Amino acid sequence: MELKAAMRRAAHWGLPVGLTGLSLGWTVYAVGEILSRQAPAPLALTVAGIYDAVWLYALAMETAHRRQGSNGRLPAVLGWVFLVTSVGVLFTHGLMYASPVVAVIGAVVPAAAKATLIMAVEREATRISPEAQQQIDAVRSATRDQVAIGRAVTRAKADRQKTAAVLEREEHKARGKAQKERHKAAKDLEKVADPVTGTPQEVPALFSNEDLARVLGQWSDEGVSPGVSPVSPQVDPVSPVPEILAPEGAGHAPLDLSGLAEVAAVAGVETPKPGEPLSEEQLTVVLRWLRHSENPPLSYRKALAAYRAAGFSAKEERVRKAYAALIDAEDADA
Repeated sequence: MELKAAMRRAAHWGLPVGLTGLSLGWTVYAVGEILSRQAPAPLALTVAGIYDAVWLYALAMETAHRRQGSNGRLPAVLGWVFLVTSVGVLFTHGLMYASPVVAVIGAVVPAAAKATLIMAVEREATRISPEAQQQIDAVRSATRDQVAIGRAVTRAKADRQKTAAVLEREEHKARGKAQKERHKAAKDLEKVADPVTGTPQEVPALFSNEDLARVLGQWSDEGVSPGVSPVSPQVDPVSPVPEILAPEGAGHAPLDLSGLAEVAAVAGVETPKPGEPLSEEQLTVVLRWLRHSENPPLSYRKALAAYRAAGFSAKEERVRKAYAALIDAEDADA
């Protein structure tokens, strides 16, 4: 284990140390050769050695401060000054004693040594323990899980809102189509007008055989008279019946009107009486009482028959409208 750690450390620092040593040796040679033209060779090499020693010491102190995370301003400044000087000296020496290519290469070596040394120090200073790395990985994993869950929840909410909007749009379309059909039916009804009065002829809802026979005047105890056809060219145009009268001798059992008085009292109107003119409120009370006299509530046809059997009278158009308003009110309250 120690051998592997030493090998990894040597591989980590090998390149910076090698380039630094090459840069120092080349700088000693270049400075000494340049100064030897102005001073004795031993003196020139001594000055070059002192220069490199100070530079090396500045590099070592800068490295130590970086590894400790402290601020070594003076070593850093000296390191950069000596680096610039070394680059200039090696470039000048290359131009004086060699070629421009050698000058450029010589100038690049100190800069490369400085760069690799900084990278090595930074990695060594920021290296963390395996335990700390495991904690960091756990925190990152939990954060990614939370982000993934949050995105899934947001997408689900967006899908739900989108689906609700689509359903609402379909509902509005259906209501619009239904409204168009109502308008179309109303226009078609207006086209069928009475030739005398000019008013639309309204056909009673669920027109029964009994109603048809009574309107044509062919009613008897046995039904329609066989000698006369209910539909013949001699029959006069049918006009709306002005009043709905209770059929005489129809055989209906008498109704218990005691419940009607209670319904009228709840509605706050006078109790309706058969054979007397009814107000709109009284008519609505009678229809409500008849409709809910059985379970399930009576349809319009059955309520109409019960209305006649009770002895009440009114225009059929008025009864129909009152019954429709009653149904709409119940639907609105539901």
